[in-house]
Amino acid sequence: MEVKELRRKLIKDFGKFIEDDSKLELLESVFDAINHDEKESTVSDSHYNIVAEEREKYLSGEVEASSWEEAEKRLNTKYGF
Repeated sequence: MEVKELRRKLIKDFGKFIEDDSKLELLESVFDAINHDEKESTVSDSHYNIVAEEREKYLSGEVEASSWEEAEKRLNTKYGF
């Protein structure tokens, strides 16, 4: 959908929404979510870097990984899950 068409559609839809009091609160929460600044991640950049490095090792074949089925089998054997 082109921008102009989308703009016209949204204007029409907003007209319907603002006439319905029950939808006003929902619409306000959508706008709040859009305008809300994202909180800083609790995960540090160094952790993201470690994950990226390990992923590269895995993708290059440098490190082998187990399938979920193999990991589940080992957990079941070790812990009796």
